[in-house]
Amino acid sequence: MSWRVIARREFTDAVQSRVLWGLVAFVAVMIAMTASVPVLIPAMDASALLGLGAASEFAAMLVPIVALVAAYLAIAGERESGSLRLLLGLEPNRRTVVVGKFAGRSAVAVVGLGLGFLLASAVTWLVYGTLPLLAYLAVLVLTVGLGVVFVGIAVGISAATATRSRAMTLGIASYLGLALLWDLIPQGAHLAVVGGPPSGTVPAWFLLLEGLSPSGAYSALVTRALGATGAAIPSTAARLGGDVPLYLASWVFVAILLVWTLVPLLAGYWAFERADLN
Repeated sequence: MSWRVIARREFTDAVQSRVLWGLVAFVAVMIAMTASVPVLIPAMDASALLGLGAASEFAAMLVPIVALVAAYLAIAGERESGSLRLLLGLEPNRRTVVVGKFAGRSAVAVVGLGLGFLLASAVTWLVYGTLPLLAYLAVLVLTVGLGVVFVGIAVGISAATATRSRAMTLGIASYLGLALLWDLIPQGAHLAVVGGPPSGTVPAWFLLLEGLSPSGAYSALVTRALGATGAAIPSTAARLGGDVPLYLASWVFVAILLVWTLVPLLAGYWAFERADLN
């Protein structure tokens, strides 16, 4: 049995259940509502680009939890129920299982987030009367990519744990640490080094610390993408008050997203390969 067969089964099971369609509806409603927020604030010069920026900020918190919920039981759930031993009895090795689970759950996240964003784009077009296509596609690709990153984290956690409860605990901890609480690290470092909270321009290392988490790297790339299309969003150079160093280039944040995808997967596989399933 190849990893493609496992991935196809994972995706088919999701399509035939309510998981994918619940994901589509949830993402569509929340992104559409968030993208419409600038219209409700009279002081803001509301535009579709500002709406996309608002939607991306919310997506940085929403997408990780959706991806983690969709994938944290990929292996741990079957391992606890005993069905994983039956799967491994059909010839695939443990590496094939991890790759297949990651590919299948990633496909679910891509389709779910993609359809959700597509529906939200219709609402954005109705609200603003226009939809900047390049900016929309950039945010869509980055948001789907963020979902795949957290699927990798979730499958890695699932491969490394033996029970649903442990997988859930680690999934919640990773969400809190990487999506909600990470900003406390650069804020605290700025307070310790500079002597106060960030305001106006900030040091380059502060932006790097912000972007070392998956959600932070995603936000940095969205800022670059929307800034390139003329959105009224402060650019990296404006936040720094000068030139942008090489370690804040876009490819650095892309690399950070790749690392957060692959390292948890490899660590989870390493633990899974050595685990006693009996």
